Amino acid sequence: MTTRPPPRPDAHDFTLMLMTRDGGVARAAVRAGVDRIFLDLEIAGKAERQRGRNTIISGHTLADLERVRAAVPDAEVLARVNPPSAGTPGEVDAVVRAGADVVMLPYFQSSQQVAAFVAAVAGRARTCLLLETAAAAVRVERIAAVGGVDEIHVGLNDLHASMGLAFMHELLAGGVLDELASRIRAVAPAIRFGFGGGALLDAPHPVPPRDVLREHVRLGSRMIILSRTFTGDATNEAELAARVDLPAEIAKIRQAVAAARARTADETERDRLRIRELIWRVADQAVARA
Repeated sequence: MTTRPPPRPDAHDFTLMLMTRDGGVARAAVRAGVDRIFLDLEIAGKAERQRGRNTIISGHTLADLERVRAAVPDAEVLARVNPPSAGTPGEVDAVVRAGADVVMLPYFQSSQQVAAFVAAVAGRARTCLLLETAAAAVRVERIAAVGGVDEIHVGLNDLHASMGLAFMHELLAGGVLDELASRIRAVAPAIRFGFGGGALLDAPHPVPPRDVLREHVRLGSRMIILSRTFTGDATNEAELAARVDLPAEIAKIRQAVAAARARTADETERDRLRIRELIWRVADQAVARA
């Protein structure tokens, strides 16, 4: 097996990932301070899993990946393939040939599936696991112990559904993310851990995006997937510039992360308790509506 490529130079220690299929949007995002462009080639089973949720199926293609790679030759590019199947080795080969620096495996269940994925990548790119099933959460030590895993990102949407929860941030309030982060570090401290997606910091949400970032810092998270609000669903660079001041929004995130890191231990604990109670109130309302 060849040595896995290192991260691209000048990467921040809190990686911001943005999803787009357009080369112009990708270039503008990188100029604004985004660390990694995300191409989503996952399609198998996704419509069924996400039915009734405010999510989209991206429909990205290998041609999109090649165009984005050419547009941002010095930035990191991640490609998400389909969940584990007999076709995984071929999918991995295709995205690596198209220029992916990082390959993400979604919706896996076992260490055996992860080992097969790592073998398919064969050191040609870095590996990122999208942990989003209850089975994978239970087996996380065995999964983290598989050699060749570089990153584990917890997907809150599918994981909370897999656990039968009403609100995705119950995973924070209930300590599930604390436990996953701790168990991963105990087995493989070099694995980069992250979770969830991030919204525009000043946008109204049941759990304020700034509070979510505070929890990222508390848990030692090192990456987040920026929501499509960061592009305004722009399909080209001109639309992006008209809809979102992306450099300003990225700067807000960097500033919020720095402020969260500057908290004392007591301040961090007070925030944790406050955020937990807020999440439980929102979750109780969701349960009552169900």
